[in-house]
Amino acid sequence: MTNLNIKELIQIPYSCAPSASPDKKRVAYLNNSSGTPQIWIADLDGTHKQITYYNERVALVSWSPCGNWILFAIDKGGDENFQIKIIDASDYSNVISLTSDTSIRNDFGGWSNDGSSIVYSSNKRDLAYFDLYVHPINGDPKLVHQTGGDIHNVSFTAFSNNKKFILFTEERTNRYQYLKLLEINNSKITKVSNDELLGSFKSAFFNEQDSQITIITNQGQDFSGIANINISDHSVNYIYSSDHEIEFMKEDKENKRILFFVNDSGYSKLGILDLDDNSSIILDNPKDVTFMEPGWAWALCILDKSNVLFTINSSNQNPEIIKFNIESEKYDFFNRAYNGNIELKALPSPTLHTYKTFDDLDIPFFFIKPANFVQGGENPVLILIHGGPEGQERPIFKPQIQYLVNKGIGVLLPNVRGSGGYGESYGHLDDKYKRMDSVKDIEYLWKWVVDSGWASKDKIAVMGGSYGGFMTLACITEYPDLWAAAVELYGMVNMVTFFERTASYRAQHRAYEYGDPIEDRDLLESISAIHKIDKISTPLLVLHGDEDPRVPMYETEQLVSELKEAGKPVDFVRFNDEGHGFVKEENRIVADTAIAEFLTKYLLG
Repeated sequence: MTNLNIKELIQIPYSCAPSASPDKKRVAYLNNSSGTPQIWIADLDGTHKQITYYNERVALVSWSPCGNWILFAIDKGGDENFQIKIIDASDYSNVISLTSDTSIRNDFGGWSNDGSSIVYSSNKRDLAYFDLYVHPINGDPKLVHQTGGDIHNVSFTAFSNNKKFILFTEERTNRYQYLKLLEINNSKITKVSNDELLGSFKSAFFNEQDSQITIITNQGQDFSGIANINISDHSVNYIYSSDHEIEFMKEDKENKRILFFVNDSGYSKLGILDLDDNSSIILDNPKDVTFMEPGWAWALCILDKSNVLFTINSSNQNPEIIKFNIESEKYDFFNRAYNGNIELKALPSPTLHTYKTFDDLDIPFFFIKPANFVQGGENPVLILIHGGPEGQERPIFKPQIQYLVNKGIGVLLPNVRGSGGYGESYGHLDDKYKRMDSVKDIEYLWKWVVDSGWASKDKIAVMGGSYGGFMTLACITEYPDLWAAAVELYGMVNMVTFFERTASYRAQHRAYEYGDPIEDRDLLESISAIHKIDKISTPLLVLHGDEDPRVPMYETEQLVSELKEAGKPVDFVRFNDEGHGFVKEENRIVADTAIAEFLTKYLLG
């Protein structure tokens, strides 16, 4: 392949998140070809047109069950204070703001079955707590459930068919939830989950009698599955379960089945569950498909008995909406977002591997190999660490990675202990006082790639964003002699000040995993890079956005200030109109160009 241009790679547009009108004649979706994600509409005649034109990103799109409205959410500069709006679906001319206070966050939950109202959670009463609201489209919002005490977050899950009940979750911790039923008329709350069986819950629907809930949960087991929960006695009956996570499902009521996605080592596979006999099939990798690599799929939308839409992001393409015929198992693009000159299918794909870490645990990782890779040669590599910590590296398109690989730098993407997608047991292996075990996993990956002849020991860099930024700083302070360069993006530098300044609604549910800012203060200080500045000798590039509500800019300001005071080299790229991550095209070009130039300088000379 010819040399790739980082700007051209970043400008490859994407389409995602399809939502069909009730009559299935139109589909709303997101497309970022204008520079930020905006709403587009596809008609049956094949025409596609943009209907929103904001400078800021549109974060979601949802067609109302009555068909009259298209709902979306938007924030300012990435601050994640989402405001909910609806647009008239008849001619797309009338936009109504259901929320408008940009100092608060509103998280859309779902529509009532008749499309007359929505449910959302909001911290407008108290910035530290999310409450549940029902908002009629033609009326004022009503507070229906208020959180308090140790419960800071609440999320809508489903409406009952009789419109009397709302199913919702309350977060006990970042990973565990209460599942509760709210009787709207009298605010009576019934707990549905079993407190003795810790678990999480998502993607639910009621049966016709409203006596049973079908839901994705891992209550009482290591991996999430699909279960029926009896409302009267709270009994749990799994109707689909395996040694892989279920991460999305959609009821196909007309055909008495559930469509769902399985997370198999980072790859999404489509499953079909027959509700008559609970038999299931898992469709393996796409058959006879040359335009698409297996990847991460989400946002499933049912068109008819045979056809569904979903988004897939794979290593050789930005997110695209795929039309899939269940009967023929044929795949096709719904609307190709990219028609440029780069031959995407020729881009290299990751291969999946494992290595043994210090306690003999198998750690999975992806490797994207450059064309000039030589086994046992002087290969430069980048170890890229995901955020979370419950995030997961998956085989998806990343312009930055493809550019570096094209330049001759191999990229390794590990899913160290604590990563999501591998069951609850694996996810808790880095909790609190085990935090630095995940950093040791990276040390052992370094050793593995050197011993395996995949990389020169003098040409290995490390990079990560958010929690991956914390991990990057931990790597260069705990193992300072291993790295040729490091790139840290919007990560936690001082865990004490992180808890003091992160959005108040986030602090509580992070304390369970990281440590309590009061009780575990000594632990938090001991793992904070700010107290280990003297150990940093690795060339370092730092990037951050001013509007970040998760990891405040103060974290990076501390790091850069302390490094400069100590006479340590550091490059800093700051964005005044971005939040936790970079969304706007012009900023992504600046960020990725800076990263590419920095890494090629230290890894390629």
